[in-house]
Amino acid sequence: MIYLVLVILISMSISALCSLLEACLLSMSHSDIANISSNKPKLGIIWNNFKNNIQKPIAVILIVNTISHTIGASLSGAQFDELYGPKWIIIFSFIFSFAMIQWTEILPKTIGVRYNKKIALVGTVPLIFLIRLFTPLVKLIELLNKPFVGKIRETTYFDAIKEISILSHYAFLNNLISKDQEQIISRTIGLTKKKAKDIMIPKSEIKTLNDRMSMMEALIEARIHNHTRYPLVNHLNTNEIIGYINVKDIVSALQLNPDNPSLRGISRPLMSFYEDDNFSLLFKKLTQNHQHIAVVKNEIHEITGLVTLEDIIEEIIGEIEDEYDKLPLYFYPITKTRYIISGGVTIKQLNEKLSLNFTYSDLSINDWIKKQYGPNQKSGNKYYNSGITFIIKKITRTKISELIIEKNNSFS
Repeated sequence: MIYLVLVILISMSISALCSLLEACLLSMSHSDIANISSNKPKLGIIWNNFKNNIQKPIAVILIVNTISHTIGASLSGAQFDELYGPKWIIIFSFIFSFAMIQWTEILPKTIGVRYNKKIALVGTVPLIFLIRLFTPLVKLIELLNKPFVGKIRETTYFDAIKEISILSHYAFLNNLISKDQEQIISRTIGLTKKKAKDIMIPKSEIKTLNDRMSMMEALIEARIHNHTRYPLVNHLNTNEIIGYINVKDIVSALQLNPDNPSLRGISRPLMSFYEDDNFSLLFKKLTQNHQHIAVVKNEIHEITGLVTLEDIIEEIIGEIEDEYDKLPLYFYPITKTRYIISGGVTIKQLNEKLSLNFTYSDLSINDWIKKQYGPNQKSGNKYYNSGITFIIKKITRTKISELIIEKNNSFS
C-alpha cells in the first residue's frame, strides 16, 4: 500500500511541476522578462534565452511529463491490481485519471499562468537541470522533426514591438491611457526603423538665403515663407552651405548694427547627418547640441535634404501647426476649364464649384492629395482623377499651398 501511495505521489508531483513550468514559460511575455531583468539581470538573460529558443525547454518538459504520466499509470495500476484484484481497476483508473487532470494539469497550469514571474524566480534551476539532463534526447527529437518544421523563425524583435503595441491598445480599452497616448506609443515604437531620409524635407523644397542678400532682403524672404531658421548658401554655389540664419538674429543685427550688416557675420554652424542615420541618432544629437535644424547628405557628401527638430517631434506626437500653417482659401478661374486654387479649399467646396463627386469631402485639397498619392509632395507633381488634372504649383512648409486644376484633362 505504501509503495502504491509513493508511486502516485511521485508521479503526480513530477507531472504537476512540469505543468507549472510549462504554463510559466508559455505565458511569460517579453515585458515580464524585462521586469525580471530589472531586478535580476542574470535571471532575465536565462529566461530570455528560454523564450527565444522555446522548443528546447518545452520539449524537455513534455518528455518528463509524459514519462511521469506513463510510468506512474503503469506502476500504480499494476500495484493496485496486485493488492485489490482486477475488479476495481476501472474505478481506480477513473479516479487516477481525474486526479491527474485536476492536480497535475488544470490547477498547476492555472497557477503557472497567474504567478509566472514568481515561479520563474524559483523554477530556473530545476528547468536548467532538466534541459542539461535530457539534451541528447532533445537533439535527437530536433533532428527527427527538422524535415517537418524547417528552420526556426527568429521574430524576437518584432514580437517585442508588437507586444508593446498590443499592451498600449489594451491600456486604452481599459481607460488607463487616452487615445492620443496610445497613438504616441504606437508612433514611437515604429521609429526604430526610420532613417533621416524618411523624415527629411527634400532638397528641392528647402528655402534658403544667400550670403549676397542684404539684411532687409533676407528679412522679407523669411517673412514670405514664415520659417524661423534658413540655411545660408554661397551665392556663387548654392550647393555650398555656409551655416544657418535665425530670423531673430537678423532683427537684432538691424537694430544694433544697421550700417554694416552681413548675413555671414550672424550665421551659425549647421549640423549634418547622413541619409541612413537612424531616428534615435538625429533626436539625440539635435537635443544634446541644442540645435533645431540640420542638413542631410548622401554617401558622396551631397546635400539631399533638411531635417528639423519639429519634424522629429511630429513623428512622435503628430503634426504640429502654428498660426502660419493655416492654408489660404481662394478659388480663381483662369479659363473656362482651368482654375488656380489654394490647398486650403475643401473637397466639398471643389465638388460644389465644379459639380464633381469626390469622396472625403471634409478634407482640404492638401490633405486629400496626400491621402490619395502620398505625404511627400513637390512642386510640379501632376495627378489625374475622374476627369480632373491636378498640378501642384507651390509647396509651403511641406504643405500644398497652391495648385492648378483642369477639367477634362486638357491641360498639358
